[in-house]
Amino acid sequence: MITSLIALALSIFIVILTITYSRNQRLKRKLEKNTAELIEAKEMAEESNRLKSAFLANMSHEIRTPLNAIVGFSNLLAEPDFPEEEKIQVSSIIANNSELLLTLITDILDISGLETGKLHFVFKDINVGEICTQVLNTSGHLKKPGVEYKFVNTEPDMVIRSDAHRLSQVLLNLVTNAAKFTEKGEIALEYKQIECEGKQELMFSVTDTGCGISAEQHYKLFERFGKLDDFKQGAGLGLAISKQIIIKLGGRIWIDPNYTNGARFCFTHPV
Repeated sequence: MITSLIALALSIFIVILTITYSRNQRLKRKLEKNTAELIEAKEMAEESNRLKSAFLANMSHEIRTPLNAIVGFSNLLAEPDFPEEEKIQVSSIIANNSELLLTLITDILDISGLETGKLHFVFKDINVGEICTQVLNTSGHLKKPGVEYKFVNTEPDMVIRSDAHRLSQVLLNLVTNAAKFTEKGEIALEYKQIECEGKQELMFSVTDTGCGISAEQHYKLFERFGKLDDFKQGAGLGLAISKQIIIKLGGRIWIDPNYTNGARFCFTHPV
């Protein structure tokens, strides 16, 4: 009888011990998971603060530069004895810096809208050839002596459903970048229909004969503030914005690693 009671008590003890151990293990795993989540949240918060600080540092410099030029040259124009022959040149400098400042502010609003999901897209049927022609016409002020602009249009009647403004924005960003780094040769805008994983897509490309981009810089350029040359004007937001827009339009964007006579940016769009 006593032996049976001892065996029963021992069995109950083992059961209680097993339950307690299992419970402690579950609590331990839960604690480890919560700790990992807290560490991840802390790292994300620190990264967010770092990006915010980098953003403010970059923007304060990029905005101050054209603003100082606008204020300084406007004060010169206001002087009564300022030479008439120099007014056209100074007015042009003010206009260029005003346009740069407007572009910077627009980029800031766009990157913010994309990250918060508040950037508005309007989809409708558009003629791709017309969009490309308008982009090249708009970029006419970027042309330099010795640089030829080409539009390779093999499918002039191609119509897709897209946001005309956002598609134009991406193309203009790519053409503008090409113009910054191309001193001679050509800049070519092209699109063609391709098949990828059984789906029809349009592949756009902007090709230049500029200084080119090293493989190590390919990924960096699509990040915020990614710049090939820190001495070139611009905040380094254009390609980051372009990447997010293309993703929203259902495509992907990359730099062609096989092209070595300059740089070639490509992106796709669903047909």
